[in-house]
Amino acid sequence: MEPNESLLNDFEQPHYQYVGFWPRLGALFIDGLILWVGGIIISYVINFINSSAGIIVVAVIPLLYRFFLEYKFGATVGKMTLGIKIVNYDLQPLSISNVVLRNIFYFAFQIANIFIEFYNKYDFNESDIGGFRSLSDIFTPQLAIVLVYGLSIIVFYIAELIFLLTDEKYRALHDRVGKTYVVKKTNDLITIPVNP
Repeated sequence: MEPNESLLNDFEQPHYQYVGFWPRLGALFIDGLILWVGGIIISYVINFINSSAGIIVVAVIPLLYRFFLEYKFGATVGKMTLGIKIVNYDLQPLSISNVVLRNIFYFAFQIANIFIEFYNKYDFNESDIGGFRSLSDIFTPQLAIVLVYGLSIIVFYIAELIFLLTDEKYRALHDRVGKTYVVKKTNDLITIPVNP
């Protein structure tokens, strides 16, 4: 039996359709709203966001949110709300390696964000004390780091969008790396072939 061959016959096989751009954007918006509101609440409750621990907590919460929910339920709250689920190429629940690989880019961006926050927090220049004196006070190494970080995120999301819009199975770059599909159950008689 081939590794990608389903053990279910056509009658038992659940029917899925691949999920495209707009539902995924809606799920991302819902998740972003949840994380934004959660971040505000946590920052007021804990009241240590300017501390080193606060920087780490605020950066780690989105990762834990994604890792836990995608591994345990196959979807974040945004995806669950829209009836969307993440499955592996065999249309089975995600393994821990699927989840880790699927989120490796987000993990890298969050780690970079932590380093940038620490660098900006603990790098004190004379210009911080004396105020604005020249253009060199504006074009600092911190600005260069933030610009490179921001541009790399923009390039990543453009690549994600290109992959998503040009793939017949609507796989973004992170879906391909994690060997996952984003699907929605349907009552149609059309089935998705199991082999990628």
